[in-house]
Amino acid sequence: MVVSSTALAACGGVSAANDGGADGPPTVQQACGAFAQTLCTRLNDCAPFIFQIFYGTTTTCRERVELSCTKDFEVPETNHTTTEMAACATAANTATCDELLADNFPEPCRIKPGPRLNGEGCGSSWQCMSTHCEKTTGDCGTCAPRQAASGTCTVTEGCTLGLVCTNGKCVNPSALGGACDANTPCRGGNTYCNANMCAARLGAGSSCAGNSEACDFGSGVGCNVLSATPTCQPVASAQGGQPCGIVNGTLTICQLVNDCAGATLMQPGACVAPSQDGTACSMGHNCLPPANCVGGVCRLPSAGSCPK
Repeated sequence: MVVSSTALAACGGVSAANDGGADGPPTVQQACGAFAQTLCTRLNDCAPFIFQIFYGTTTTCRERVELSCTKDFEVPETNHTTTEMAACATAANTATCDELLADNFPEPCRIKPGPRLNGEGCGSSWQCMSTHCEKTTGDCGTCAPRQAASGTCTVTEGCTLGLVCTNGKCVNPSALGGACDANTPCRGGNTYCNANMCAARLGAGSSCAGNSEACDFGSGVGCNVLSATPTCQPVASAQGGQPCGIVNGTLTICQLVNDCAGATLMQPGACVAPSQDGTACSMGHNCLPPANCVGGVCRLPSAGSCPK
């Protein structure tokens, strides 16, 4: 369930609420609550604009991440423990933003091998000895081996640790200053490919002519491609019912990139609120994670009911 997000020591620490201690292992609620607190704080520290787009508020983030974590523990036949989840919450405090944005989480956060062999049914990678459940559609799939470099893949989790899935192949991403192209991406969210070399993303006022991905979107800076001289400019976010579109001269995007109802080039609109669990959804009327839009309705993951 791990979500990709300056070490917390520099940003203000967050500690696990209860790691069990002498009273035994923490409960699912305690472990997931600690993880949600850490993840939401780190995501807001490392990529504040992404935090706003996905969750809007700290309360919503913690509620939804804790819910996702709790659903993970409902999956049978795993070696997933609350002690490890609490340890993950503590360890993630000291990981750097570059590590978290590259989905390189500390060891206690990584998926542990489960009992199911390749070819057996699964709903979670925690059930698989390979630590990968290959899903084609929906919540259910089949345990499959992780692929080495150049192996075929559909998602990054299908590659060995450290590789990413790009254009259907597992590849080793390049670090800052390394070579890059359409088939060799840059590592993490803080770099982009500029003239075949990985460079740091740019802040407000920088030129983004020729590369609209140059700006640091995670920090709320986007490329104004409509300008005669494209530059990185601040971008704002808005929640359901709030003004969106061009608001006081600033491009304002709705939470979950939902529709901005009634907006024109000259007139702001109003954000469509995220669809709640069990309610109608569609493109532009998106569900709050971890729910997905299935058959036009926001549904929470049901991996625990997948056949073996």
